[in-house]
Amino acid sequence: MMIKTLLHLSIMLLMFGTFCQMYSQTYDFVEIGKKVTKHNNDSEFDQTILLLEHIIEDKKATHYERYQAYSLKYQTYKRLFIYDKANFNLDLALEEGLKSEHKELVSAQVKLEKLFLAFDSLKFDEVNQLLLAIDDEDLKYITFRTQAYYYAVLGTMELKRNELKKTEQYYKKSITLLEEHDPQNLPMIYRKQIDLYRKMNQYDKSIESFEKGLYYAKEYNIDVYVLNMYFDLTYFYKQIGNLEKAVQTQEICNILAKEYNEGGVLGRLNVLESQLMQERIMKEEKRDRFIILSLTGSLLLVLILLLLLFRYLNRIRKNKQQLEEENERLRSDILHLFSKTESDVSNPVRLTERQTEIIELVKQGRTNKEIGNMLFVSENTVKYHLKNIYEVLRVNSRVKL
Repeated sequence: MMIKTLLHLSIMLLMFGTFCQMYSQTYDFVEIGKKVTKHNNDSEFDQTILLLEHIIEDKKATHYERYQAYSLKYQTYKRLFIYDKANFNLDLALEEGLKSEHKELVSAQVKLEKLFLAFDSLKFDEVNQLLLAIDDEDLKYITFRTQAYYYAVLGTMELKRNELKKTEQYYKKSITLLEEHDPQNLPMIYRKQIDLYRKMNQYDKSIESFEKGLYYAKEYNIDVYVLNMYFDLTYFYKQIGNLEKAVQTQEICNILAKEYNEGGVLGRLNVLESQLMQERIMKEEKRDRFIILSLTGSLLLVLILLLLLFRYLNRIRKNKQQLEEENERLRSDILHLFSKTESDVSNPVRLTERQTEIIELVKQGRTNKEIGNMLFVSENTVKYHLKNIYEVLRVNSRVKL
């Protein structure tokens, strides 16, 4: 009985768990990615963090959904050049992603992002090591956007080796992919072409690259790209000896840097992250208290149910025992009744054993003397017994015996 009840309870819990999984919330990361891009382009980085933290804290979110949320946080901090926080979130993304069913994809994507992070941090020895670790199998899992960044890294590494033609080819491949799949990040490649064409003595193409990069930076309202385009143009003018224009563009850089205020953004995000962490801790403490109270209540309920079950089973046992005892008494009474009835039928008048023997001998025709000899008593004793027999049986002669 108890085992069957526990089995039914287990089945109900399993069905409930399945129901929760079927109706758990899922996230559309295409739309979320668009929201993140818009927030970041509008310098609303705090809104990006709030949006992504909501997903990360959601207990119903899958490991792969958390991987994507952490990846978007990584991209946000990398865009702000806050590389320590970018790397921290990339590690968290990898941790979640490896718990999902997309381990190969996650491993390949994170490997590429580690490459870009090392590249942006100017750790070129690490870049060379990571490039050796990336194979064709990894490239199967990357998006066109990531492939464009990969070509940009390859181009820049060729530029460091002064392989200018190879650099130009890689940059063109990157631009072609970004024009179709991620045009807002085209300034990232055009700024690199400024220095490439300077080294190739094609200054007109350097200026053309600046103008194209500046156009896309303003088109998508990305302040940091506007600042970077002027920064690289300043470096270009310094390198070719045009100090007048270098000073002019440097002044523009100074103005843009004040407006951009990266430090202020970092400060706001640090405060926001701290607040979110505190809220998360409070939620976890509240959840832990709720779990403890729920478990305590459940334990008390189970104990009460077990006590009631014990009392119920004990009552059944006692009732069964009483019923068996009552049946035994009835059986004994019935057997006694049958025994008494048979005794009354076989001997309706109560006679002693000696009297019964004398009656049998009288019926055989024995005389008093013969009966006395056979029973080893005197004849007078036989007569005495006969007298009592006559009284008990209410007869007056031996013939009626």
